[in-house]
Amino acid sequence: MPEETASARHRWEWWHQRTTGFRRAVRTALTVLGVGVLAAVFGVTTAQFTGSVGPHVAQYSTTLDSEITVDMGPLGALIIDSPLPLGLGVDVVVKEIPIELDAGGANPIAGLTGDLSSYSQFLANPEAAIRDAANGVVRDAVGRTVLAWSIALAMIALGRLASHGVLRQAARSAWKQQGVPAMAIGVTLALLVPVIVTATRGSGGVGRTSEVLAATPLADARITGRLGGLVDFYGGYVVDAIRENEEFYVEVETNLRTAYAADPEPLAPQDEPAMVPTIDPSTVESTAEATQEPTDAATEDPTDAATTEDPAGDATDEGTEDATEDATEEATPLAEPDPVTIAMVTDLHCNVGMAPVVGAVVELSEADVVLNAGDTVMGGTSVESVCVNAFADAIPSGVPVVVSDGNHDSETTAGQEEARGWVVLRGETVEVAGLRILGDRDPMLTSLGAPTHPQRDETFEEMGQRLDEIACEAAESGDPIDILLVHNMRAARPGLTSGCVGFTLNGHLHRRIGPWQAGLGLQYLSASTAGATKDTPTIGPLQNTATMTIIRWDRANGVPMDFRLITFGVDRSATIGPWQAFPPRSEVPLDLPVPPAGEGPWDVPGQAATDGSGDDEG
Repeated sequence: MPEETASARHRWEWWHQRTTGFRRAVRTALTVLGVGVLAAVFGVTTAQFTGSVGPHVAQYSTTLDSEITVDMGPLGALIIDSPLPLGLGVDVVVKEIPIELDAGGANPIAGLTGDLSSYSQFLANPEAAIRDAANGVVRDAVGRTVLAWSIALAMIALGRLASHGVLRQAARSAWKQQGVPAMAIGVTLALLVPVIVTATRGSGGVGRTSEVLAATPLADARITGRLGGLVDFYGGYVVDAIRENEEFYVEVETNLRTAYAADPEPLAPQDEPAMVPTIDPSTVESTAEATQEPTDAATEDPTDAATTEDPAGDATDEGTEDATEDATEEATPLAEPDPVTIAMVTDLHCNVGMAPVVGAVVELSEADVVLNAGDTVMGGTSVESVCVNAFADAIPSGVPVVVSDGNHDSETTAGQEEARGWVVLRGETVEVAGLRILGDRDPMLTSLGAPTHPQRDETFEEMGQRLDEIACEAAESGDPIDILLVHNMRAARPGLTSGCVGFTLNGHLHRRIGPWQAGLGLQYLSASTAGATKDTPTIGPLQNTATMTIIRWDRANGVPMDFRLITFGVDRSATIGPWQAFPPRSEVPLDLPVPPAGEGPWDVPGQAATDGSGDDEG
C-alpha cells in the first residue's frame, strides 16, 4: 500500500472501520445537505416576484446590500435599511400601470380615477402590499431552491452513472491534470464575482430624509431625485390620510368588540326570534300563478263535509280522524337542529381598511364559513392581489371562504382567490362546512375605465337556466342544494321560479333587500360590506353604511334558522342587530319586483339604491 494512502487510512481509522453501507449513507446525506445549502443560497439571493405598488406593476428581487430600494424611475428612489437578516435586501422596480383588461372604448377619466383609488388603497394599508410581496418572494425563493437542488442532485447521479460509480476517483484524477485547477477557479470567479459585486453594491448613502416622514416608519428613509420634492409637498396630506384611515378602522373594530362583549346573545338567540318584517304580497301584483288549481276537497269546509256524511246531523269522528291523519302526514317531523354559522360579505371593492373588521366579525361570531357574494376587487387586474390577500389574511385560520365572483372580478381575480385557498364557485355544487352550495362566476366584467363587457359567451338568463338544471337534478336525486350563491340576482330567478332553489344569497345592488319569498324560494340581497354605492368609491374611511350578515343554517333539516345584521357607520359605530327569523316559504309562488329605496323595513338607512334594473353598475 502506498505510504500516502496508508497515512490517510491511519488518520481516518475509525471511519474506515465502519461498514460500506454506513459510509455510503453518511456521504450521501452530507452531499444532499451540502447541495441543499448551496441551492438555498442560490434561491434566496436570486428570488424575484412580480407584484404591485398601488396601481403599478412592480418587480421585486432580493439583494445582498442590506437595503430596500424602491426605484420610481425618472422620479428617483426611496431607500431604507433592510430589516432582513444576513444582509439581505430588496430592490423594487416600479413599472407601468397594467391595461390588460381594457376591452376597448375606455374612459380615460374613469381610468385615472381608478388609478387614484389604487394609490389611496395602497397608502391606506401598505402592510397588505408588503405581505403580498414578501410572500411572493418567499414562494419564488423556495421554488428556485427546490429546482436548483433537484438539478444538482440529478447531475451528481448522472456523473456517478457515467463514471461507473467511481465519481470521486474520477474527479480527483481530473483535478490533478495540469491547468484544470486554475481554469476551474478562474471560471468560478468569473461567474460569481460580478453577481456578488452587483448584489452587494449599496446606494452609498445617497439621498436625503424628509421632515414630513419624521413620525412615520419611513422617518429614516433616504429619497433621491424629484421624488424628494414630491414627498415634501404632498407627503403631509398622505401621512394624514394614512393616520386617519388607521384610526378610523381601529376604532370601528374596537366598537365592534365592545358591542359583542355587551351582547347577551352573541352566538344564537336565547328565545324564539321575531320574524323579519316582510312585504305584504297583497300589495304587489304577482305575475306567477299557483302550480296547480285547488281541488273542491281542498276548499271545502271539513265541518261541512262531516255533517254531510251524517244525515242525522250528528257529526261523527270519522272526518276528524281523517283530518288528523292528513295533518300528521303533511307535518313531517323535524330532526334535531344542527346549526352552522355563516358570515356573509359582498361588494368589498378592495376596501382593505375593512379587512380586520371583517376578520373580527368572523372571530366573534364563531362563524364556520364565510360566503362572499362577489366584487372583492375593483377592476380584476393583476395588481389587485393585494386586495384579496388583505381579506384572506384577516379571516381566522381554518375558516373556509366560498366566493361567487362578481362583475368586477376577473379570471385573474379568481386565480388569486384560489391561490389563497378560497373555494371559487364555477358552476358545480361544492360541500363546505356541511353546506351544499351552488353558484358561478358573473358572466360580465366591469373594469375601471372600460365599459361592462362579457367575460364568457353566456347571458344571465342562460347562466340562471344552467344553474337551475343543476339544482333540479340535485333535488331529484334526493341531495338538494342548500344555498345558491350568485352575485347578480338575475342569475337566481330561474331556480327560484322552478322551486329547485330554496334559498339564494346575492349582492351587486349595494343595498339590502329581504329576506323575502321570491318565486318558490327565499331570497336575500346584502348591502355592501365596504360601504360602496353606485357613485361612491371605497377609499379611506367609510362614506356609507357597511353591512355584514350572520346567518344560522340548520344542516339537519336543510333550512335557514335565523339571522342578524351587523352595520358599521360613517361615525365609526358598530351596531349588532337583533336576531330575526326567516319568513316561511309558501307553496304559492310570488314574483316580487325590487322595491324603491326607503319603502320597506328591509332597507338599511344611509345606503343608496340603484334603479333596481339589475344592470352591471354595482
